[in-house]
Amino acid sequence: MKLEMKTTLYLARHGETQWNKLQRLQGQLDSPLTELGKSQSANVAQAVINNKIAWVFSSNLGRAIKSAEICNALLKSSIQIDIGLIERNLGELQGKKISILSQTINYHELLHQYTDLTPLGGESAIACGERIYNTLENIAIEHKHTNILVVFHGEALRCFYGYIGINSTRNAYDLFANGCITALNYDHNTATFQLTSAL
Repeated sequence: MKLEMKTTLYLARHGETQWNKLQRLQGQLDSPLTELGKSQSANVAQAVINNKIAWVFSSNLGRAIKSAEICNALLKSSIQIDIGLIERNLGELQGKKISILSQTINYHELLHQYTDLTPLGGESAIACGERIYNTLENIAIEHKHTNILVVFHGEALRCFYGYIGINSTRNAYDLFANGCITALNYDHNTATFQLTSAL
C-alpha cells in the first residue's frame, strides 16, 4: 500500500483594490489595495495561521505581492514570487468598466465561459487555466509534504477551475470574493489535484 503523499495549497484571492471597488477590469494591469483589501489580506493569514504554512507564493502583480506581504507579516514564512501565477491577460479589455464590457457581444464567452476565445492582445481562458495548473503543479512537486499559501487572482482562479473540469456560467467577481480561500490537495501518487473546501 502506498503512503499518502500530498501537498496542500491554500488558494487565496488578493484583497480588494481600488479598481475592484470601481468594477474596472484589471487583468495584468494593477491598482493599490484599499484599506478593506489590507484587512482582507490579514484575515487570509488568520484563516490559515494554524496550518503550518511553509511558503507563501504570490503572483508578480503588485496587488498580490502586497496581500502576500501582509499575510507573511503574521505567518512569518518565506515569500516566493512566481510570474506563472499572474492574472489572465485580458488584452484590450483591461482597464475598462464591467458595466461597459457587459454590453459587448463577446463579454459572456470571454469572462463567463471556459473557451479558447481570446481578447485582442490577450489570453484565452483555456490558455490561462493550463498555465495556472502547470504552475501550481510545479509548486506542489517542488515542495512535497508542505502547506503553501498561494496569493493570486480571481479570473486566473476561474480559469484553473475550468481546466480541472469545474465550470460555471458566472464571472470571477461573482465566484471569488476578495480574500476568499480554497484548499487544494495535490496527490503525488496520482499526480492529480483535488479541491477540498473553502475556508
